[in-house]
Amino acid sequence: MPAQAITKSELNQLSYLQVKGTGLANRCSEVIGEDTITPKGGSRIVDLCIEPKAWAVEEEIGKAGKTEKKFVNSKVMTRQTYTLEGIEGSIKTDGGVITFVEEE
Repeated sequence: MPAQAITKSELNQLSYLQVKGTGLANRCSEVIGEDTITPKGGSRIVDLCIEPKAWAVEEEIGKAGKTEKKFVNSKVMTRQTYTLEGIEGSIKTDGGVITFVEEE
């Protein structure tokens, strides 16, 4: 059973031994709530973490030469890390469109 997502403040309250072996170290913190953002000039995103919540694989389905490619639901078959974290970059706005530009 995969580890459930928790908030950053909940994770910060756990000790190393409470996290060890649970899979929580390889998960992104969950953002709870709803709101809107209006970035100002020079705004940045730091420590962004991206984690997929669903997996799909492209598969050829059909018989007798009549096949079509379709995405079907799947699951993670590895214990390797599948999150991207520590992402940062600048935010630009143009005509109400927000653009994130990743920087190294």
